Amino acid sequence: MNKKKTEKFKKKLLDMRLDLAAELHRMTNGEINKDRDGAKDPVDQADSSYAADTSLARTEKINRRIREIDDAIYRMKDGRYGTCELCEEDIPEGRLEVRPNAMYCAQCKEDLEKRGEIK
Repeated sequence: MNKKKTEKFKKKLLDMRLDLAAELHRMTNGEINKDRDGAKDPVDQADSSYAADTSLARTEKINRRIREIDDAIYRMKDGRYGTCELCEEDIPEGRLEVRPNAMYCAQCKEDLEKRGEIK
C-alpha cells in the first residue's frame, strides 16, 4: 500500500480513536456523577445494577476497539498494515474503508469465526 493511502487510513483511524475516547470520557463522567446509592427500593436497585452492568460492557467494548485501532497504527509503523495477519495476502481496500483496523482478510476472519477462535 502506498504512503498516501496509508496516511488516509491513519487519519481515519485517529478520528475513530478520538471519537471513542470522547465517548468513553462522557460515559465515565456520567457514571461518576450518578448517585447509585440513592436507589432505595429493590426495583430501583435492580435498575441501577443493570445500568452499571450495561455501562461496564460498553466501556469494555470501547476499550477493545481503541486497542484494535492502536494495533492497526502500530502495524502501519512496521509495514504490516493492510496485510492479513493469517494468510499474509493484501486486505482489499474496500474492507479497510469499512473497517480500517482490520487485521484479517474477510475469508480468514470468516474461517476464524467458524472455528470459534474469534467473535
